[in-house]
Amino acid sequence: MVQESRFRLLTDNGKGLAFVLSSSAPFEPQDLAPLAGRRARVQYRTASGLLAGEAHDITLLDA
Repeated sequence: MVQESRFRLLTDNGKGLAFVLSSSAPFEPQDLAPLAGRRARVQYRTASGLLAGEAHDITLLDA
């Protein structure tokens, strides 16, 4: 699921994780939609005051 700079991914065991794209990430919000249905690894850190992780990098695993 992708909405603006927010996105949600499913882990291999089916758990959903929510992320917010960091302003330092090498991606723009419009780059997220094509990731739907793809396998990816997200480098992130937890951000105080947010329920989502702050995504700093995304690597496609099925490219």
